[in-house]
Amino acid sequence: MIAVIAATAAAQICDPAGAAGVVINEFFADPPSTDDGREWVELHNPGDHAVDVSGWALAAGTSSFAAAEPLPPDTTLEPGAFLVVAERAGPVPPLVEADVYVEGLSLGNASSDADGLTLLDCEGSVADTVIYGGPNDDGWVGDHGDQTLAPVEAGAASGRMPDGRDTDRNDRDFEVLPYATPGQPNDAPPETCGGPGSGLLLTELSPDPDGADDGFEWVELLHTGDAPIDLTGWSLAMGTSSVTTKHTWSSGLVRPGERLLVGGAAVVGADVVAPSLSLGNASSDADVVAILDCRGFASDTVVYGAPNPSGFVDDTGEVATRFAPVAPPGGSLRRVDERVDTDDNEQDWVVSTSPTPGEPNPPIAPTRCAEGAPVRLNEFVPDPDGADEGLEWVELYNPTDTPVLVEGWQLVFATSDASAHVVTLPGGTELAAQGFLVVGGPDAPAVDVAEPLSLGNGTETDAIELVDCAETLVDSVLYGEAPNLDGLVDEAGGTEPYGAPGAAEALARVEDGVDTDAPDDWRVVGVPTPGATNVVDASSLGEGWEEPGCGGPRAPGPQGCSTRPGPPLGFGVLLALWWRRRR
Repeated sequence: MIAVIAATAAAQICDPAGAAGVVINEFFADPPSTDDGREWVELHNPGDHAVDVSGWALAAGTSSFAAAEPLPPDTTLEPGAFLVVAERAGPVPPLVEADVYVEGLSLGNASSDADGLTLLDCEGSVADTVIYGGPNDDGWVGDHGDQTLAPVEAGAASGRMPDGRDTDRNDRDFEVLPYATPGQPNDAPPETCGGPGSGLLLTELSPDPDGADDGFEWVELLHTGDAPIDLTGWSLAMGTSSVTTKHTWSSGLVRPGERLLVGGAAVVGADVVAPSLSLGNASSDADVVAILDCRGFASDTVVYGAPNPSGFVDDTGEVATRFAPVAPPGGSLRRVDERVDTDDNEQDWVVSTSPTPGEPNPPIAPTRCAEGAPVRLNEFVPDPDGADEGLEWVELYNPTDTPVLVEGWQLVFATSDASAHVVTLPGGTELAAQGFLVVGGPDAPAVDVAEPLSLGNGTETDAIELVDCAETLVDSVLYGEAPNLDGLVDEAGGTEPYGAPGAAEALARVEDGVDTDAPDDWRVVGVPTPGATNVVDASSLGEGWEEPGCGGPRAPGPQGCSTRPGPPLGFGVLLALWWRRRR
C-alpha cells in the first residue's frame, strides 16, 4: 500500500502525535555514491484511522538535531500506508521516487559514532526517534529515555521488523534490511530493477590508455543473467577517493548474452558514449568502478590497486582487502572468466596487454595456487636516481627446471612494521624455468609486471618479503643501515642487514638464486642487471674498470661492491639495447 496524499478541505489542520501513532519505519542514511539528494526516510501509519501529517517535520543530525522543511499541506497517511520523504533533487538522480520532497533533509552516516533521526508533529512535539550506529558518544536519548542503538550499514537500509513495531528500544525494533523497500512493507520481495544477482557484470576496463586518457577510456559490460534488464536509471560510478556517478541511462534494454561497450567520445565502436567517463589509474592507491542499478545498489564492483585508504566497499559488502591488479599503460583489466564472478577482485581479475573492447575475452586458465616453490628474491633497487616514483623494482628468480605460477604471490615491503606496503602478483603470472621476473613501477627498466612499488631507502634497516599464495613466507632480505631499530627479521630469524645500496645501486645475490639465509649471499652492485643474471663474465668486460658507485671505503666481497673488472665504454648502451630486445 502506498502513501495517500489527499487534497481535502478537512485536512488543513494536522493531527498531533499523541493521537497518531505514526513512526519512522525505514531509512537510508548512507547511499552508494554521494549522499546529497539520495537519502530518504519512510513513515508508516500502523493505526486504523487516517492521519494528517501536514506540517510535520523530520529532524536529523550527527551531534544535534536540525529540522528539515515541514511536510506540505494536504499530506495524509491512510491506515497501513507508507510515506517516502526525500531531499529535493541533488547532483545525481535520487535512489527512489519519493512521495514528498523537502529541503534540508540530511542524515548522518554514523561512520564514527551514533547519529539521530526524529519525527516532529505539527506542534513540534516528538512523535518518534531513532538513534542509530554507535558508539553513543554524544549521549543521544530516544523515546522514553531509550539509549539503545539501531544497526546501520553503508549502502543498506535499516527498518522496523515487522512494520510499525515500536517497543521504544531501537536495538529490538530495527534491523539492517537485505534490500531496501521504500513505500512497501519491509518484508516485501525485492523490486525487479536488476541489481545484485541480475547477472550484469563488468568484464573489462581500460583505465590508462596509451597517450592521453581523456575520451579514450572505456568499460565493457556483459549480461550473464537470464532475463532482459531495463537500464533506465542504472548508472556507472567510479572514483579515486570517493565514488561519483559518471553516466546514467535514461532508457535502454540489455538482453541476456548482450555486451555493452561504454566509452569516451574517442572510443571506436562504443555502444554508449559517456563524455564524462574518467577512471583512476590506481597509481598510488586503490580506485573503483561499479555498475549500479536504478535504486543505487551495485550489480558489480571492481576495486583495483592497493592499498585502500578510501575504504571502497566490494561486492561482499565489506571494505575491500583483496584487489584487482593495476592495468599497465595501453593495457586493460579483464575477468579471468567473463561469466564467473566470485566477488573476489584478486581471484577474478587479471591484466591484459591485448585489450578486446566490445569483444569476448579470450579464455585464461583459472587462478591456481602454486605454493612452496623455491622462487627467490634476486636483485632490487630501492633508491633510483632522482625521484623514486615509478622507477623502483624487484627481481625474482626461479632456480628450478620447471616454470612456476606465481599468481597470487605477494611482495611485502616493510619499513617500520611487517606489512607497510603489499603488492600482489596478478593472475596468470608465471616465472620461466631458470628465468627472471621484474616487478616494478611503469618507468622501471625491463619490467615484466608493472605495479607501483614503495620501498624504503634502508634508513635503520628495511625489509622485503616474498610470500606465496598460501601466505607462507618463501624468502626475505634485510637491507640498509644498522642498527635494525625496528627489529625486522629474515626467514632465518636474523636481524643483520645484508647490504646498504645507495642511490641508483642494487642489492643483488652473488649467484642467482643461491640462498644460504646469510648476508654473504648478497652484495651491493653499481650496475644493476634487471631481468638478467647477476653473474657477469669478467673476462668479457675489459680491463681496469671499476664498477660505478664503488669508490671510497667499501670493502670488496659479498657485503661490499663487486671487484670484477669493468666493461668497455658503451657497455651500458649495449646492455640497455639487450633489455629492449628482451622485451
